[in-house]
Amino acid sequence: MYTPNSGYGQAIINMVSSIIPTFGRIFVVMSETDAGEENYNRMTEIIKLDPNGVVRFHNTLALAYAAVTSNNNDVILLDADSSHSAAMLTVAKNRVHFIGMDGGGRLNSQGTKISTPATDVAASVAVIKNTGTRNTYRNIKIIQQGTNAAQTSGLIDEGEGTYVKNCEMEVNSLLTTVTQGLLFAGDTCHYEDCQIGNSTVLHNVSAQAPLHIKKSNGAYARYSYFVNCNIIQYTTKTDSPCCQVTETDGYIGWISFQNCNFISASLGNGATAGGAMAAGTINAGTSGYLLFDNACNSYNATLFCDAVAYSLNAGTIGDAATLGGGAVAAA
Repeated sequence: MYTPNSGYGQAIINMVSSIIPTFGRIFVVMSETDAGEENYNRMTEIIKLDPNGVVRFHNTLALAYAAVTSNNNDVILLDADSSHSAAMLTVAKNRVHFIGMDGGGRLNSQGTKISTPATDVAASVAVIKNTGTRNTYRNIKIIQQGTNAAQTSGLIDEGEGTYVKNCEMEVNSLLTTVTQGLLFAGDTCHYEDCQIGNSTVLHNVSAQAPLHIKKSNGAYARYSYFVNCNIIQYTTKTDSPCCQVTETDGYIGWISFQNCNFISASLGNGATAGGAMAAGTINAGTSGYLLFDNACNSYNATLFCDAVAYSLNAGTIGDAATLGGGAVAAA
């Protein structure tokens, strides 16, 4: 049985409650490659069955997710390991909280990694597809490395109230296909201290962006926040921005960016120069607004954003809206 009154078990409960206030149950995922290590052995001793006979300790994320109960605010703790690789995980349950146990607080290089295997699995269009309500992801690196032409996203978010903090989302394959680290169609979501895209994988394809805001299976992006995030594009194509909206009804109401950096990673690998983006953000949407506060910046972009009425940039007073927050080389 799970023994929360043991010192180790109580420490786990205290730690989780300090990060995510919840009355839900705690599930643990540790790789079989860690079997025999002290922490692995201790966890198998402490976290066994709950009073209803539900197994709490698992070797795969898929098994742990299958065991949680929707709307129960259950928590899945994942060890800091690179072996959480499998087919796409569709998170259709509500109020499930995923936490990578690597110490936390990182913008990138999280120790807990979830990825698709580098095989032709067309169904794994993303690493994680989130469709549920109020799910949480913390301290996780999400890596799409599938080579099938359909495997184009790191994270697809079609959910409501999603909370993502200290996560990295990227595509490290299909380098000449339109892909995105985050395909965002979420409703009232919150992304904070995240990295979307990366600096070292060169994507040579036009009209591609690490953050793509668009409709997805009938879901629309709306009324959501990106706070303290770095959106990174590494490409030689000047028409590929960091963030793009390609549909007139790609979002509704507004999407707010606060203290975010839109970075063209020129010389991302130290040798190959990326192109100077025509604009850090390209927005075809007319059903709402992209809102950028005056702490947002773009790097190696001719314009901060393209000159459209639906991108509102609170940049330097007196500057054109397309120029505020545009960093330039020192004179």
